[in-house]
Amino acid sequence: MMKRTFIIISILALSLTLFAGCKSKDEGQDDSTITSLEQLNSPECTIGMNESTGEDKVVAQKLPQAQIVYYSNPITGYTAVAQGKLDAYVFGKTSMETSIKNGQQGVKLLDETLGESYTMAAAISPKTEIPDLENKINEFIDEINEDGTRDDMQNRWIINGDTTMPKIDVPETSDIHLVVGTSGVYEPYTYYVGKELRGYDIELAYRFAQWLGATIEFNVYNYDGLIAALEVGDVDCVFAAMFATPERREVVSFSQPTFIEEIGIMVKDADAAKPELTEFSELSGKTVSMLTGAPFEELVKSKAPDVGEFTFFNSTPDMIQALKTHKTDAFLMNNAVGQLALNRNSDLVLFPQSLKDGEFGIAFSKGDSRRDEWQDAYDKLSSSDIENAWYKWTGADESVKVLPEQDWEGANGTVKVAVCDTLEPMSYVGGDGELKGFDLEIILMMAEKLDVKVEFTGMEFSAILAAVQSGKADMGAGSIIITEERAQAVDFVEYYPAAFELIVRASSDTQTSSSEVRSFIDTTKDSFNKTFIREGRWKLFVDGVITTMVITLLSLLLGTILGFSVLMLCRNGNPVANAVTRFCFWLVRGMPMVVLLMILFYIVFGDISINGIAVAVIGFTLSFGASVYGLLKIGVGAIDIGQYEAAYALGYSNRRTFFKIILPQALPHVLPAYKGEIVGLIKATAIVGYIAVQDLTKMGDIVRSRTYEAFFPLIAVTIIYFVLEGVLGLIINKITIKLNPKLRKASDILKGVKTDD
Repeated sequence: MMKRTFIIISILALSLTLFAGCKSKDEGQDDSTITSLEQLNSPECTIGMNESTGEDKVVAQKLPQAQIVYYSNPITGYTAVAQGKLDAYVFGKTSMETSIKNGQQGVKLLDETLGESYTMAAAISPKTEIPDLENKINEFIDEINEDGTRDDMQNRWIINGDTTMPKIDVPETSDIHLVVGTSGVYEPYTYYVGKELRGYDIELAYRFAQWLGATIEFNVYNYDGLIAALEVGDVDCVFAAMFATPERREVVSFSQPTFIEEIGIMVKDADAAKPELTEFSELSGKTVSMLTGAPFEELVKSKAPDVGEFTFFNSTPDMIQALKTHKTDAFLMNNAVGQLALNRNSDLVLFPQSLKDGEFGIAFSKGDSRRDEWQDAYDKLSSSDIENAWYKWTGADESVKVLPEQDWEGANGTVKVAVCDTLEPMSYVGGDGELKGFDLEIILMMAEKLDVKVEFTGMEFSAILAAVQSGKADMGAGSIIITEERAQAVDFVEYYPAAFELIVRASSDTQTSSSEVRSFIDTTKDSFNKTFIREGRWKLFVDGVITTMVITLLSLLLGTILGFSVLMLCRNGNPVANAVTRFCFWLVRGMPMVVLLMILFYIVFGDISINGIAVAVIGFTLSFGASVYGLLKIGVGAIDIGQYEAAYALGYSNRRTFFKIILPQALPHVLPAYKGEIVGLIKATAIVGYIAVQDLTKMGDIVRSRTYEAFFPLIAVTIIYFVLEGVLGLIINKITIKLNPKLRKASDILKGVKTDD
């Protein structure tokens, strides 16, 4: 009996040891308490690794009971660990440290490693035409080891994280041409800054070419395509943080080590902020928000049928602010935009249960034959180029986020593309006021293959599909996830995997532990710097003010002329003119201004290439003209009819009577209300963002979408509007004084009149 009891206790103890850190995710238990390598050696533990770097044998040896899952790139694996979909990820320790330093949240590295190291080396093609290339690379490595160059490079790129690429002069012409294969996706070894390759291995390659006296050319491949490129002789050698595994040594030869990298283990950070809501059942009676135009209510209800209500916002910052201030309980976003929001808001976390995977899409009008051409162009893109672009735009280094130049001929014409201007990192306006983002770079890659030029127009997310359907744009993009409902309205080019995610607040007991509590003054200074100074964002506000003033002043001038002209046509009682005027102005004044603008932009001028500012001026001119007409009619009607009779008796004509006697008396009655209409006009222009116009309010939204700060952008916009209203108000006051004798000084009224006769 005691022996049986001992066996049972031993089995239980062993089970607790095996399952201590890897509990069933289906049961919703805590899976973020892994603190040692031993905890990972369990059938319930899932460990991710890159599909082509060879850690699987080490893991199988050290952690034989764990399950292995392969990923095409480490960034996806890191995110899976942060979300609790993986228990650990195994990769080069330096690369993972760099990723955490660059903003990857919710993860950490175990102090332990797998006890093995990678030997990184240059791989040499068996078909290279450069004689004795392997020995030459080894001789070069010996020299940089002896003179301290390699130690200096390791300190700069790997220890200190310096991203500056030194200038290395290589020959422009030479009898030796060195073709180097690389991947361009593993910072700090090989990665892109704009179109420029940088990194430890890239510098090594340049230094070797200089040492060899050779010209150099880089060919970029998927990591798993590098060995094949070596085998067929497409490249002479590979500098790409490549690990010299026994299997690879059977196919190609390797130089002596260029770097020794430990195999690190990334796990979920147990001290990271935890979600306030963890189960779909907890969304019962709660409010879930999403962007206007995002039709995902049924998707959320399929998981949480008792959701209280859905609310909609025009921008991600607005949703974030609503979540922080408890006006909503969760918001839905795609994986790219959601991850960026989490990186910039430590008190927000990812809802641990997934909704659904999908695809990002580029929209074409239904039946547009060009859709197939663009899909074919995308399918021909190098997957490494696509992944490089994804890393660039979703990463933390802002200096690399530059669109490639359209330096191709464009023999097949130009396409107009409508994109959202506030959904970083997919499509947004940068600090330089230019549209940029992952979506735009993908479109430019396809456009180069099709030899067409691209014109991008930024607008609200909810207006993109309308622009495509109306013909205002040939294509639409901007973080659009393909759904059945959307696919019924437009056709899509599928171009990148997407995932639907819910963002929720961090639980109150973990918010302060996940971020440093800063003083109000420090927070205010930081917010001011991000809003106005960083990236020169004050220039965006200046551009917005100019656009707002152009629309306001042109609408003010043209609307006044329109209202006065219509009054002159109708003042003598022409029945036709009066009937047409009443109907038109009734239609304009009775319609919400934003609806009028959208009807003009997408329907009336749908087939005409016309600037959004011009449409805004037309719309506000009609509205302001109707107001001016109404004010003048009231002012003129207030003048006693006897004054007409007196003027006629003195021999005045009808026109002279109106301009010399009636109108001067009517204007003082009208000007106060006219001033109010001008103030209303300035404020009304805040809606022109719906028709792709970047006015002051829109620029404030763009800055908020970049900084995720609400205070200074909103306060700045408010103050600027007050200043503009004040300036125009002063001008109208001056005019009022000039026209109203009761407000003028006696000396001004009698100026030029002899009073002493």
